[in-house]
Amino acid sequence: MPHRIYKRIDEGRDSREPSQLPQLADSDLSPEAAAAAYTVDLALIRPLAHRAVSVFLQNDQFENLNFKFDKLMARILMECLQPYIHTAGGEVVKVINFESDAGCNTSACSADVNADGNFLLEGHMFIYFANERVVVSISQGFGPAEFTIRLCSTGDARTFFNKWESYAREHNSLRGRSFFADGKLIKRENRYSSDSIVMPKDTRETIRMHVEAFLQNLETLKQYNVKQRRGLILAGEPGTGKTLLGKVLADTLNVSFIWALPRHIRTADSFSELLSLANFVAPTVLFLEDVDLYAEDREAKGWLGLGELMNQLDGVLDNEGVITIATTNRLAVIESALRNRPGRFDRVVIFEAMDENCRRVMVERLLSKAAVSRDDVEHLVSATEACTGAQIEEISNTIYISAVSQAAEHGIELAGKAVPVDRSSIDTAIAQVVCNRNSELGFNAE
Repeated sequence: MPHRIYKRIDEGRDSREPSQLPQLADSDLSPEAAAAAYTVDLALIRPLAHRAVSVFLQNDQFENLNFKFDKLMARILMECLQPYIHTAGGEVVKVINFESDAGCNTSACSADVNADGNFLLEGHMFIYFANERVVVSISQGFGPAEFTIRLCSTGDARTFFNKWESYAREHNSLRGRSFFADGKLIKRENRYSSDSIVMPKDTRETIRMHVEAFLQNLETLKQYNVKQRRGLILAGEPGTGKTLLGKVLADTLNVSFIWALPRHIRTADSFSELLSLANFVAPTVLFLEDVDLYAEDREAKGWLGLGELMNQLDGVLDNEGVITIATTNRLAVIESALRNRPGRFDRVVIFEAMDENCRRVMVERLLSKAAVSRDDVEHLVSATEACTGAQIEEISNTIYISAVSQAAEHGIELAGKAVPVDRSSIDTAIAQVVCNRNSELGFNAE
């Protein structure tokens, strides 16, 4: 959490002893003359950044507030700073980076999360209100993702920050959108719907109730003291639709959606950063891909990050309005205190090989542009027992490739017509795919 630091900016003054200078200045000055003398004192402060801040605030003794943020949270806050200032009736009078050439260069960074504007990621912003002057400074620390934001004010710096933060919660450009944990946006292109994934009725209802309905009824549930956070683990073999469900939710839910891949989990602190971000843009679905890679049983691995993940899910923050969904191909290796503990993950949803009815629905959908007999469809449904959705999709792709190739060899012009498919093409495709069931296949049925 951010913490307060008090500091006097009085270092860097002229270091010559008074005895080195003639004692010519009057010692008993009038208030007006003392104020004038003080302007000289301010002008002598070093380094340049301290001098500029002190002169702007008309004081060399003031409170500093220091906050440390990861890169994405720093970007979110800084992109909202200037709009907040203008909304609050203030004006930005100068933006300076004293660390650059001659100490007089503005430093703005194009916003990845907001292509319509720029924001400050290194330097100082001097802000004027009718009854307050504020300087906001930002600098990058030793860690590649650590930024320090410092506030100096002639008024109450804490109040300024709280109002700025509240504004940023409601108006940042990631709120209500889908994006990866590093801030890269996931475009919602209406490519997916609930029909994009074929699953048993009870599985679909579990997802609907604990994700969509939960988010829609947050305020009502709060009246009944229902915790405002949920957790689901999606478990099953590769290709059973777990990642596809993430794509469906990312494309269709009208809330913030954060997709965290294993490469986004750099250190144990990554979980704290993710949950802080999820809370900041809530209501949020936080989608943790392949959780078994960093949540393996403590006796097996003992990674420090596992404890931090459990602490964060327990609610170091309230996590109000946050649904955490984790996927895994290896449920058995996940720490039992994580997978068997309501309040961390409340449900384990098993994604199994498709039953006959689901396979039929998927086969009919995938072969909707093929001229294929009902008997051959039923033959394919029967032959794909125990196949995953990804394998069934790959079989249909192979069928189309084979059928189109045969049509070309026989000079048949398709031009968008239904592709003729026979039993031989189906059996060949089944044999090619089923003998390689352990291959890693994509699953993106539409």
